[in-house]
Amino acid sequence: MKKAMNIMKVDYSDYKDKYDESIKAKLATSPESIDIETMRENLYGYTFTEDYAKGVIPDELSMDYWEELHLDDDINLLDDLDHLLEDETDSPYFDVSPQEELILKTIDSTGDGKTPETALCVIDVHQEYEYIARVVRFFALRLVRQSVKNGIDSLEFKNYKGEIEKVYFDITRRFEVG
Repeated sequence: MKKAMNIMKVDYSDYKDKYDESIKAKLATSPESIDIETMRENLYGYTFTEDYAKGVIPDELSMDYWEELHLDDDINLLDDLDHLLEDETDSPYFDVSPQEELILKTIDSTGDGKTPETALCVIDVHQEYEYIARVVRFFALRLVRQSVKNGIDSLEFKNYKGEIEKVYFDITRRFEVG
């Protein structure tokens, strides 16, 4: 895994009343106009809503939602495959839409996921798996163990070489809210 830059752990109280419904439209039309702090306010501020307490995650905060829209927009999948095979960018993300990249950068701003102390802050367990699919580039990746202690979810994966990689996620807010 890559190292996150400018790590700022999440103090959820800083984001109370910061969720802004109008960000939905900006995410759809101009995600590049949203900075990381605004996205942090929206993502972590959402955890103070009644819908979050009910377990509802809105589409705009789901990377899978944006991925489906991104794939629907792809006209020629063979050209995209050629592009992926030739792509040698330094991007730590695997073929993501601008919206997915913004969410990933927001999560990356919270830690590097290498230790419980630097766990990546996500708002839902599903977001952990969305993150893994886009960042941890193991072939034949297999989850071998998952455990939660004090709101830190530890996922242990084995790659095709038999090497183990642990990734830590902070899901304390989900436990606080229910």
